[in-house]
Order: sequence, then structure tokens, then C-alpha cells
Amino acid sequence: MRTIAIVGGGPRGISVLERLGSFLRDSADQASAGDKPVTSAGNVAIHLIDDVEPGAGRVWRTDQSSTLCMNTLADAVTLFTEPGSTVRGPVLEGPTLYEWFQLLRGENLQPRPTDSDPSRARKKTELFREFPPTMPAEYEAEIRQTRPESHPLRALYGHYLRWVFDIAVDRLKAIPGVTVHIHKARAVDIRPSDAGTDGHEGADGPVGKQEAHAGQQSSQDTITLSDGTSIDADATILALGWTDTTANTAESVLAASVDAHPNLTWIHPGHPADQDLELVAGGHDTTDSAQDEPQPHRPDVIVRGLGMGFFDLMARLTIDRGGEFQRTSPSPFDLTYNPSGREPRLIVTSHHGYPYQPKPVFGSLPPAAPMPRLKSAVQALPSDPPAGSIDFSTTLWPAILRDAQAAYYRVLLCDSDEALRRVLRIIDDPAADPWSLHNDPRLDELVAPADRFDLPYYADPMSRITAELPEETNPDTTDAESAIRALTAAVKEALKNDLAEARRGRESAVKAGLQVIGVARKTVAIADEPGKFTPESRRGDYAEFVRIGATVGSGPPAFRTAELIALIDAGLVVFAGADPIVGVTTDHGDEPQFVLTSPTTGAHPMYSTTLIDAWQHKPNVNRSTDPLTRALVASGRMRPFALHTPHESEATRGDGSANREDSAKTHPTPTRAPEVDMETCRVIHPNGTTDPRVHMLGIPLQEMRADTTISPMPGTDPLMLQETDAAAASALGIARG
Repeated sequence: MRTIAIVGGGPRGISVLERLGSFLRDSADQASAGDKPVTSAGNVAIHLIDDVEPGAGRVWRTDQSSTLCMNTLADAVTLFTEPGSTVRGPVLEGPTLYEWFQLLRGENLQPRPTDSDPSRARKKTELFREFPPTMPAEYEAEIRQTRPESHPLRALYGHYLRWVFDIAVDRLKAIPGVTVHIHKARAVDIRPSDAGTDGHEGADGPVGKQEAHAGQQSSQDTITLSDGTSIDADATILALGWTDTTANTAESVLAASVDAHPNLTWIHPGHPADQDLELVAGGHDTTDSAQDEPQPHRPDVIVRGLGMGFFDLMARLTIDRGGEFQRTSPSPFDLTYNPSGREPRLIVTSHHGYPYQPKPVFGSLPPAAPMPRLKSAVQALPSDPPAGSIDFSTTLWPAILRDAQAAYYRVLLCDSDEALRRVLRIIDDPAADPWSLHNDPRLDELVAPADRFDLPYYADPMSRITAELPEETNPDTTDAESAIRALTAAVKEALKNDLAEARRGRESAVKAGLQVIGVARKTVAIADEPGKFTPESRRGDYAEFVRIGATVGSGPPAFRTAELIALIDAGLVVFAGADPIVGVTTDHGDEPQFVLTSPTTGAHPMYSTTLIDAWQHKPNVNRSTDPLTRALVASGRMRPFALHTPHESEATRGDGSANREDSAKTHPTPTRAPEVDMETCRVIHPNGTTDPRVHMLGIPLQEMRADTTISPMPGTDPLMLQETDAAAASALGIARG
């Protein structure tokens, strides 16, 4: 019997399991039809390994706080392939997350607007009835009220994943000759089965010279699990998700200071559901001697990070501690906060100092973002450009900005056709700067200055907010608390404007323009895959585009921004500014403290005994804490994907790409991603050869592959499902010899 191991039981691991089943069932059907032994399709043992929750994984585990919600919309995520998908294996049609909720409610599915085959709804319903799920009663209300555009609970998505997982397992077990084994354990080592132990000290130590080549010579790998189990696998697929990294230099220095002072609490960077917030002290009652009444005492907590991790942290330290947001009007976005008294006060900061933008409220799934200029620019690129040869700054970035400007003004000037035509001519004028178009004097007679699309503001709101603070609140001439109060008041007003734009939905010109920048990320990432952009444009405009795209396109649901505003009103969140410096001091008070300074608030020190990093490192093959990644690197079976830098003397073509002959002379710069073969997903050795058995998928590859952090969206031929299909096909090919 041949063996395939899947390490990681989250969405990608589940999808690989489903894809293996589709391939194997198809082989079994063909063998049966051809009167061939069914064993030619089967005789495969499949092992799925996950140490948190096989069938959901760490991020989507079903026991996490019901306060945490998805950043994705209910009807915009699926784990099933669809007719027309770019996959080799047969398609198994199944419901989206929202359609699954509909079926749980007993509703009849209707064909989707994009369905060319009206029978698709029936096939999804039949699959649901063949494999009826069981759901905890605690989710009934949530399921009843969910709409297509809702942000469901993460735990509920975990239950959806478990249902897909159960289907995949049951379908595999129904194939003659196929067995499935589920291991709730951690994979702690991988090595060629005939390598032995001579010269091998595991992932953290040296490896004998003979083993460096054993990956090619052996026919199997032995995977060791934390419970002592060993699995000899003909093919292995690593679907590891968000892997952790070792501490960098700054973190090591900070950790040493924290270790030396036991009164300090540092919540390290990590996934929000994994961070132990029980370590964070909350408020408690003290007695005011003047009033002889209990008064709430709230410890200050320094928080670094204002992206999605921050909003999750904010919810866990308020709602999960018994606080309650209450409506002050029929709108779900007009809120006040009723504290429990167990909350700390959060002093928040980040590199740019301002929270991610709230998602627009459309009352439906989002409309498509118009990007005709970007699509034309991508089509104009060479069909097979050499690595490091495309200048993003001159080929794609201007097109993105012009599309964003056009989307903004199409909404703003929807009632003025002539003004819109004139503005569009200005936008498409090659001499116009699409980044600073709001300063173009040709707009003076067409659009009032206050109504123009000020892209630099949305790229860095804190810079503008700081510049416009009243002189009497100048942080250089006030104390720390006064500087924080003034900045927080200004940030609150900006957040209220952001929320107002989000609530306008399709009528918001701002959201129409910003949507283009957010949505363009996938198109651009595919154009870059793998490593096509020049190093200069990658470090410059492309990095800025990715950052802005995240802040305006990957922000929280609008209700989270409304909650943040309510917490500011309650005095539970204050803003410290941008570019923070955090250290440890023993010169303040009776005990050591974390000390935070920011130039935004005049470098006034702010103190706390608790520091929370509300963000997580990107996976890094060079500093990974994952034992399998470390073992593969140590044994010479995995290398970082490298960006290739053309020589400075290279000339470029008029289309912005470098000459292929010159591009062969390159300087490789290693990235954080492992390198894989794009067709099979198998990892690449340091000498450039492809590993015969080990595959890697998903998030660890985000500097090499496009769209690795986005859940599969129906109707889009998701790249993730193409990837899992390719890996499943490769693994089966290896297992069958």
C-alpha cells in the first residue's frame, strides 16, 4: 500500500483531501468501467496530521471565542471547486458558506446569477442531504440572521470546514483500497526513510553529508509525530498555514529585559485567537477616600498594531470581559459602550499610527471594481518576462491609480456627464500625475478642492491629522496625557468620517476609489508571480501599493470601527501616534515598566507593565519554528525563493521589461518564502533540483505565489483550489510510481 501524508488540517489540508478523493474516485470509476482491478485506483493510505483540530485547523478551530468574526463575507467563500475551474480532477460541487447556512435553515437554494447550469443548486442540495451536518444549538440564532454580506463567526466557518472535511473523509473511505488516518498530533521531524541517524541531530543540529542527498535516493520519508507515531510516506504535502518564527534581534533584546523583570507581561506577536489575554490585567474597583465609593481603576496597556489583529484584540478585551455595546439609534453603527469594569485602557500605536479602513456597507456582496486600465496594462506586459524585469512603477502602478481616480469621480460626478468626461480626460492625460491629481489646476473649475480624491491622505492619514492639530495642542509644548487626548480626539473625528463613508456604500466615491486599490492586489500579484518585478520597484512603489491595499482593502467590518469609536468615547482606547519606540525602563515608579514614545505625541513617555503585539510575523523559511520546515532546510531539501536582480547596466525595453539576455546575469536575493515548483508544488533543493516527494502549499509561499492569504471565492476559479488540485495530482502520481 502506498502512503500520502498531509500535514495541516485547515482549509488547504481539507481541500487536498477532497481533491485526492475526486482523483481516486475517478480512477476507480474508470477502472470499474474498463473491467480493470479497482486496486489500481486505490491501495492508498492517507494520513492527515494536525495538532489543534483536524478538519478546521488552528485559525478556524471551532472552540475559539464567538466574539471573533471573519473578514470575509458569508456568500463570498467556498471550499468546493466549480464547473469551469482550472483543475485537473473532477469537480465536486458544494454550497458556499452562506448557502450552507440556508440549507441548515431548511431553505431552498436558488441558482446564482453566474450559474450557466440551473442544476447546480440541486447538486449542492443533494450533497448536503447525503452528508447532513450536526450543529451546536448555540449557533442557531447566528445562522438564522446571517445574510450573504454578513461577517460570520470564525468558529462557524470552522464548523463548515469540518463538514467539508467529513465529506472528504467519507468519500475516500468509500473507495475500495483507500484508508484514511487522522492524527491529532504535531509533526516534529521528517527525513528520508533509509537515511538512518548517523550524523543527524534533528532540525536544530548538523546533518551528515550522506543525508543531504538521501532525499533523492530514498523512496519514502519518515514523519515523526509528537505522540511517538512514525509514518512512512511516499508523498508528503505540507499545508502549514501561518507558521511562527524565531525572535528577531529587537525581540530578543526585549525578551531579555522582560525575563529579567517578572512584573512585566509581554503578549508576543501571534494569531489573535492564540494570544493568552488572561495574562492582561483588567480594571478593578478602588475606594476614593473623598467619596468613599468604589471607583474603577484601569491599568494602561500598550498595544502595537492597528490592523485586523488589533480589532480582534479590542473585542476580546471588551466584549469577552463582559462589556456591552448598545445602540443609541436604530442604526447598528451608532453605539455607546457599557463597560464591565474589567477592561484595561489601551494605548495604541503602529508604524503609521492609524487603524485600517472599515469595509463598505453595500447591503449585498460588493460590486465589481472597474479596472480597465490595469487590465490593459497587464495585457501589454511581455508574455514570459524574465525574473526581476518588470518595472511596476512605470507599467502597472499608474494604471491602478488612474482606475482608482476614475472610480471615485464616476460616483462623485454621476449626475454631471460633461464634468465627468472632462475629469476622465485629465485622468488619462499621460502628463497628469494620478497620485497627486487632487492638486491638478485643471480640476479647479470642475471639482471643489474639498471634494477631490486625496490619495496621499488615505495612504497615511496620521501625517495629515498631525499636521492639522491646533497649535495649542502642539505635542512639543504639552504633557503626555494632553498630547494623547488631542491626538485621540482628532483620530476619532477621522474615524467617524471613515465610518460615514463606509455606511454610504455604493454612494461613496471614496470607497469606490479605495476598492480599486484593494481589489487590484490579486491581479498585480499574478503579474508578478514569481518574482517578475524589478527590485527597485518592488522595494518602492510595489511595497507601498501592498501596504495601502491592505489598509484600505483588508480592514474590519464597519461595525468594528463603530465599536472603536464607542471605546474612544468611553476612554478605553487612546492613540499614541506613529513610529513607536518601545523599551523597558527601571527609572519610573517603584517597578520596571515598558516605555513607549512616538514623535507624533512629542516623544513624551507613556508607561505600562503590559505590552501586547496585536499582529503576527509573516512565515519565514529562514527563521521558522516549524519542525518540518527546519528539518527540510537543515537536510538540504529546501531553499528560500530568491528574487533576481538584473545588473545595473541593463537596458530596458520600452514596455518596461529588461532584455532577457542581460537578465540572465542576476544577483539573487533570498526571500522569506520556500521555493517550490509552480506546476507540482514540490519544494526546490539548494542545487535547484526538485524534491521527489515533499510539497508545500499556501501562506508560507506568499512572496512567491499570488493570493495565498485569500479564502476561495465562488465564481473566481480560486488560485488556492488550483494549488491544492495540483499538489494532490502530483502526490498521487508519486504514490503510484
